[in-house]
Amino acid sequence: MEKKIFYAPVNHPRCGDDLEHPWKYAVPAYRAAPHVWNVGGQDDVCAYLLDTGEGLILIDTGYRASLYLLIDRIYSIGYRPQDIKKILISHWHWDHVNGCAALQALSGAEVWISKEDEVYHQRFKDDTRDLPMVDYTATHFYDDNIPITLGRFTIHTVLTPGHTPGSTSFRFEDTDEETGRTYRCAMHGGIGVGLMTPEMLERFGGHVEDAYRFVDDCENKLANWDVDLPLPSHLNQGNVLPNIPEDKSDYSVWIAGYAWKDSMLSRAEAVKQMYPEVYGK
Repeated sequence: MEKKIFYAPVNHPRCGDDLEHPWKYAVPAYRAAPHVWNVGGQDDVCAYLLDTGEGLILIDTGYRASLYLLIDRIYSIGYRPQDIKKILISHWHWDHVNGCAALQALSGAEVWISKEDEVYHQRFKDDTRDLPMVDYTATHFYDDNIPITLGRFTIHTVLTPGHTPGSTSFRFEDTDEETGRTYRCAMHGGIGVGLMTPEMLERFGGHVEDAYRFVDDCENKLANWDVDLPLPSHLNQGNVLPNIPEDKSDYSVWIAGYAWKDSMLSRAEAVKQMYPEVYGK
């Protein structure tokens, strides 16, 4: 099998280096699962819009500067941002939350994040060393024992520390009514291993134990999930750009049963190489 869809430990694409000119790196909305679209609008951070049949769920919100692209992409596929009922944040970093406040004001949506990452949101919301954060108000916190439900979706959350102490992963099923087939979908809340070095963990208040847990979770828990449609949180993590089909509503290109396990094991190995004193060379 030719593995076109994969998670590769490569550098962030161009948009991450030029945050004030997202239109240079615009990407159309494309369908990622039967009722799921990536509406992030640029070639870096994904934002997944879920049509529940009873309102919309948005997973992550992207950069402040690319918010207008996200809103445009939602309209372009026939939806309205005002109909977003729940915004689910994968982790507290700027590139995933900076559209949240405006969308929250526009729609009145609930905003969900882990309790662990809300601590870091509050700690760093006024820090301007890196990317200034656009503050927002969290209204709900994940409980991994209680799924988030709306319409056709039941979303299970899983705390997966490492990239941040409160990174949260999502798994759910999505059925295509035309074919009758149900697909298992999942998104890891933070597989950017560069922030799991000892230096970066210290800079952002993380803990080395979170890196160790990331390895254990990936190898012994998440790699065992059966996932038909992996949803990368960044386009480069899934080799997305060269594989977006001409028909943007054709999600079949993203069906890759091998990709999730490959991702979890390769990212765990990358972190292990950062800690040879623990895992050996």
